Amino acid sequence: MTQRMGWLPSAYYYLGAAIGLSVLLFGLVGGLRGLVTAALPEISSEIRYMTYEKPIANGTVVPLTPEERERSRADALDRARIGGYADALYGGVAVIVGAPVFLWHLRQARRREPALAQPVPPAVGQ
Repeated sequence: MTQRMGWLPSAYYYLGAAIGLSVLLFGLVGGLRGLVTAALPEISSEIRYMTYEKPIANGTVVPLTPEERERSRADALDRARIGGYADALYGGVAVIVGAPVFLWHLRQARRREPALAQPVPPAVGQ
C-alpha cells in the first residue's frame, strides 16, 4: 500500500519546490526593480507623473514658483529613492525565504525518486 501511494509525498515536495521557486523569482525580480529605482529614481512613476501645481480649496489651481517646483521635485526624487530601497529590501527577504524552501523541497523530492522507480511488489494473495 505504501508503494502504491508513493507518488503523493513526491507530488507534495515538487509542489512545495514550485512554490518556493516562484517566491524566489518574484523576490529576485522585485528586488532588482527596487535597486534600479533606487539608482535611477527619475524613471519611477512618482517622478514621471508628478504634477507641479497646487490646488486651492475653491477648485482653482495655482502654478508653483521655480523654487517650489525644484523643492517638490527633489522631495519626489527622495521618496522614489527610499521606495526603491524598500522594494529591494522586500525582494531580498522574499529571496531569503524562497531559496531554502525551494532547495529543501527539491532535495526531498529527488531523494524519493529511486523509491518510485522500483516495481510494486505483487499482493500477497495473488
